[in-house]
Amino acid sequence: MKVKQIITDPPHLYLDMDGVQADFFTAWANMSGKNRYKDIGDRAAREASIDDLNRRGADWVEDFFTNLRPLPGGQRLVAWLRQHQIPFTVLSAPLRGNADASIRGKITWLDRYNPGTSAAAIFTSEKERLAQHNGRPAVLVDDYKPYVQRWRDAGGHAILYRDHQVDDVIDQLAEIYHTQ
Repeated sequence: MKVKQIITDPPHLYLDMDGVQADFFTAWANMSGKNRYKDIGDRAAREASIDDLNRRGADWVEDFFTNLRPLPGGQRLVAWLRQHQIPFTVLSAPLRGNADASIRGKITWLDRYNPGTSAAAIFTSEKERLAQHNGRPAVLVDDYKPYVQRWRDAGGHAILYRDHQVDDVIDQLAEIYHTQ
């Protein structure tokens, strides 16, 4: 029998939303008439697609984020965090060009699929500013490589998330939070 090590001051955990908990990328691809978001095209084509999303208006953007499907791995990850009583804060970047509408939609989504997290959720594209929490490195789980790198550069511990590799993410978190 393993004895769970008790951590008196565990590092703070931040959990991304789009691409970790919510399937933004499939919805974005579908909106663009594609099967996968990578089929949208190069950087310029992706920027044009985001501009198209924004041109549809605030109500449309809010509904877009409200109605994202939950990612199965992300739901498993949240259930694991709750089972092991590991507190976390949702940390999500708002949509460029329509931040307020995207945040409203994300809050509604969180209330539906991850109740109890929206009140403390933080919406910023400058995630690395939170890499230190109370003078100690914090942990970020995020699917976007630049955020992961900037977090690490700011002195935090970041885990790159892929929904099909959720077991690897859970293993890394189990090591950090001593749940094994």
